[in-house]
Amino acid sequence: MPTVQGLVAALTLLCCSLLASSAPAKPLGPDYEKLKALLPPGPDAAFCFARTYDAGHVKEHAQQRVTELILFIRYITLGEDEAYLVATDDSGTVKQYFDYDFTLAAKVKDRSETLYASGDCTSGEGIGCGVDCDGGGIELEPIIGKPDELLVRLTRIRMTLGCAEGPEVDLEGGADDKVFKLSKAPRALCEAMQKDAEKPLH
Repeated sequence: MPTVQGLVAALTLLCCSLLASSAPAKPLGPDYEKLKALLPPGPDAAFCFARTYDAGHVKEHAQQRVTELILFIRYITLGEDEAYLVATDDSGTVKQYFDYDFTLAAKVKDRSETLYASGDCTSGEGIGCGVDCDGGGIELEPIIGKPDELLVRLTRIRMTLGCAEGPEVDLEGGADDKVFKLSKAPRALCEAMQKDAEKPLH
């Protein structure tokens, strides 16, 4: 005849098994924790960071191609038709109803036109924003104690003249173009940049 302690142990094991089986599966995709800390989710949530390098800085860093950067990141709520599937740890899928997108504008020494790149941002160990089809991307690094500043690390990102049209230009992290320190800027600056990026080329 089973002891009371044995029955309690068996019931505990059964309850734990039932709770585990009813718990939702965890997504295998990025956890977004660091990105959500940088830009908390919310209706119309977005941030704008930018920097224009003055003539003195450009002269001092002769190998730096970039003279201006504007970075716009938005939290986007997706509708049922826009939501996409993310794999879970039980080999199933769940729908994700949000996304983070970005638009980056850059001016460089050897071109008169503004260059643009856009895509999605995710986070795991770090925060990354990338362009589809092996277009490279950028890494974002918040500065502890300085919420109004942001480091942008560049290896390579594919850019165009707007609307993903025109000649493609690979902006690469050269000797003086690997890390950029941007400052928080008015959202209106980024919204104007976003409109320019979306204008069709003539």
